[in-house]
Amino acid sequence: MSLMASYLLHGLWLPVSGLSLWIERVDGHKIVTPQAVPEGTFPSAVDALLANKSFRNRARVSLRTPKGKDVSLMAPMAMFAPDESVVALSQLSFLDDRSPAASAEQRAAIAPDLMWLIRAYRGLTRFVRAGRVTMRLSYQGGEWFPMWQLASGLGERGWLAEMISAAPGILTINNRSLSEDLADELTHWIAFADLKHLTEESRPYPWHDFAQALLTTTPIKRGKAQLLRGLNEWKDSITSVDLQLVLIVEEPPRNAALGDNPAADNTWRIRCGVRSGTASPRPVRLDELDRGSVEKLRDALTRALTIAPALNPARSLPPTGYYADAGDWDVFVSTDTLVDFISHGAEALRKAGFSVMLPKAWAQLETTAKVDTRSLDDAEGATKAHIGLEKLVEYDWRISVGDTELTEEEMTELVNSKSGLIKLRGDWVMADTQAVGRIAQYMKELQKSREKGDAGKREDGLGLSGTASMSELRELALESAGKDPIEFTGSTWHASLLGGMETPAPERVDIPDTVRAELRPYQRRGVDWLYWMSSNNIGAVLADDMGLGKTLQLLSLLAVERAEAKANAAPDELPEDYRVGPTLVVAPTSVVGNWAREADKFVPSLKVLVHHGTNRLKDDDLLTVANAADLVITSYGTIGRDFTLLGQVEWDRVVLDEAQAIKNSGTRSSKAVRSLPSRHRLALTGTPIENRLSEMRSILDFVNPGVLGSASFFRNHFAKAIEREDNEEMAEKLRQLTGPFILRRLKTDPNIIDDLPEKTEQILSVSLTSEQAALYKALVQDVERRLEETEGIARRGLVLATLTRIKQICNHPAHYLGDDSPVTIKGKHRSGKVAELMRIVSQAVENGERVLIFTQYKAFGAILQPYLSEQLGREVPFLHGGVTKARRDSMVTEFQHADGPPAMLLSLKAGGTGLNLTAANVVVHMDRWWNPAVENQATDRAFRIGQNKNVQVYKMITEGTLEESIQDILDGKTKLAGSVVGEGEGWITELDSEDFALLMSYRGKE
Repeated sequence: MSLMASYLLHGLWLPVSGLSLWIERVDGHKIVTPQAVPEGTFPSAVDALLANKSFRNRARVSLRTPKGKDVSLMAPMAMFAPDESVVALSQLSFLDDRSPAASAEQRAAIAPDLMWLIRAYRGLTRFVRAGRVTMRLSYQGGEWFPMWQLASGLGERGWLAEMISAAPGILTINNRSLSEDLADELTHWIAFADLKHLTEESRPYPWHDFAQALLTTTPIKRGKAQLLRGLNEWKDSITSVDLQLVLIVEEPPRNAALGDNPAADNTWRIRCGVRSGTASPRPVRLDELDRGSVEKLRDALTRALTIAPALNPARSLPPTGYYADAGDWDVFVSTDTLVDFISHGAEALRKAGFSVMLPKAWAQLETTAKVDTRSLDDAEGATKAHIGLEKLVEYDWRISVGDTELTEEEMTELVNSKSGLIKLRGDWVMADTQAVGRIAQYMKELQKSREKGDAGKREDGLGLSGTASMSELRELALESAGKDPIEFTGSTWHASLLGGMETPAPERVDIPDTVRAELRPYQRRGVDWLYWMSSNNIGAVLADDMGLGKTLQLLSLLAVERAEAKANAAPDELPEDYRVGPTLVVAPTSVVGNWAREADKFVPSLKVLVHHGTNRLKDDDLLTVANAADLVITSYGTIGRDFTLLGQVEWDRVVLDEAQAIKNSGTRSSKAVRSLPSRHRLALTGTPIENRLSEMRSILDFVNPGVLGSASFFRNHFAKAIEREDNEEMAEKLRQLTGPFILRRLKTDPNIIDDLPEKTEQILSVSLTSEQAALYKALVQDVERRLEETEGIARRGLVLATLTRIKQICNHPAHYLGDDSPVTIKGKHRSGKVAELMRIVSQAVENGERVLIFTQYKAFGAILQPYLSEQLGREVPFLHGGVTKARRDSMVTEFQHADGPPAMLLSLKAGGTGLNLTAANVVVHMDRWWNPAVENQATDRAFRIGQNKNVQVYKMITEGTLEESIQDILDGKTKLAGSVVGEGEGWITELDSEDFALLMSYRGKE
């Protein structure tokens, strides 16, 4: 039974004024002052609050009498300023609980309108303390005040709408803007009270003007119009994200739940939900939302209907007896209509900014494809006689949605479906339409490529089965990489060549007695691999590190093939009947002689022809001898001149040594070697990639044309993704696609060589002499001036020329000036680098060690050679591009001899590859190429099999110069904003003038 109070304490929230309290005597419904109220009628806390108020203020109040008459009168009230209102409501908030501070009779004396205001205060306080507020500017008395206001999220909007709906009529009739006053005024003063302590605490630095004004409710001083516009734009962006119309597709109810309404099995619900931020969507029920939210959502629905008319709720009704939880805007459609919606409307809605949610199970079902291959003549898989990229195989497509592999009928249905929506074994599933489309396109392309002459192909309309060559399947593997990778199954080697798994190990072959060497275990494995690849007509790249014996492995392969041919020969066959065709080796000029020597040393039974030099064989003489030879050795320069004649030889194999020489497919020698017909192609290189992935592609394209697609396809499909975007997934896919064709071993791997000595590298930083420093600073000043006047290609040329001139100055003044001046003057060194070189050489001589000295410049070597020869008392050889082959060979032989010269000069380009110079164990790089691959190749002249001493490598740079700046960048000590630092020097030409000037500026000692 409810208690009847004799007096009621009422509350109003009046515009501008804030909280006002007034008292009603129930008997006669008369408005009175606190003095007329008996003591103890209200709780003591209320009495204390009212005791401080005079009730002399009067405000007009609209009331309704018990008989239903509307009256308006002036009532005495206790009025509270906005900041006082928060304190008062805080003191009254205990009344909303069963607190012992008030009896049941005292709580009954609190009118419903005041109790509503107390509850509104408590709700707003929770929002404020949860941070659910934004900011606004309020214009008052000619000033702009920054103030807090309630956030406009769905939760806040819904709460506010429910509160206003439940508000006693006396509150709303006396304040038409009650909702806004609560959201703006009361919210601000609650936040003000909660944050007031911040302005009272000591701070190491003052508040920003705006923050100070917001915390103290004082007007802002500047930027009023701009600030108002900025705040409004910010709040609009929050609102647009915070209140969203969400479209949710739901599957029909399962048959077990249909009862007597089987028509519902074909009825799909598209729910129109609403959500705030990242909260879960809830049905749109208009009576549960405030007017502002309804207007925003209605505008969103109108936009959605122009894109997808199927969303019109007026067009559909739910099946009778189902979907009792339907929202006001939910739509019910047939399967056909839903397919059309998914095929066309859903994606368009997403692009327009709407959230379209499909059943969770659909999103989890990945659509994948695999191709099962089998040899036409070997149902169990291909044997070694049946591998090769031109080999025809049978294939069958298999498509899976999730973990379910589809039947042919299901695959046909899926490929023919427009939306990817099919009912699979009782369940509706949604396949990835883009993946399905690409898979269907792959099927058509593969079927089209084999339309003619496919005797074993089974026509099935979609190309689910058929025959294709391994090269055609390889193209499919390349095309699908990075999009929807296709899994290839069947023969282990089939799958491997298509990038599907690790390459299986080939069988061991016997090394015949004709090989006069004891092969290391990894070299035996290399011969096995080369033999398998050759037997199956698959081109190969032997990419063992420098010094691991690639030459010996190739020579051993030739011996194995010839021994096998002899063993398989009929008893009455003559040697010329079972001999294997000739192998052509194309090598750098500097190692042509080395090939001949190693062939004579390791397999002396081979018939070897060196085709090089002015006295080489011509015309028919060459053809006769070459066709009868086992091994023909030539150089890249010679092949560029004689490729037409050499193309007439019936080569069994063409081998490229130091195959990085054809990394540019447009050079004369590259085009020449590609024109030579042969059964098998092989590339030998220690550095398949010096700078760019395109170099590896060029080498692989030589041994197996088209194996990585065209140059443009490879660049756009793989190189950009890996080199520019650092796409590790594509890098891994490329490793899988290239792995079967490349055998790569590093000598730093202890499992390969466990007896190779240590290699130590050291960056030597030396000072410029005063003469070098003066030349350097003068050059820098001139270049800085010219950079301001130069653009485009001319600027790039200027930068490259400057790099060369700086290196020349850092090497030696005589190198830069080109004036044939002496290395020293009055016994004093003119170059810090040369002085340091002499220290290294002197120390090496004392220790009984020998030195290799590399430079990029023949001119610098020509300066050093006579000086070193004079200082060491013995001629120091200088191997460069102008030295004849005969002289190169004698240089190497002399240096490798036990009493050879203590040092050898080499140009980086001519002496950086192919040579065996293990007599030296000290390596000095006088000037830097800034390419680790190139520099390591040069170092590997000494660090290779046969070296029994620890190798010490010195790389010189000059302090305070561009050389040191580049080294600091490569070491990560400094960075250039916006620059992409690559191997080599090309990236330097892309720097802007300011960065390049900073890079080359002199920072050494004056």
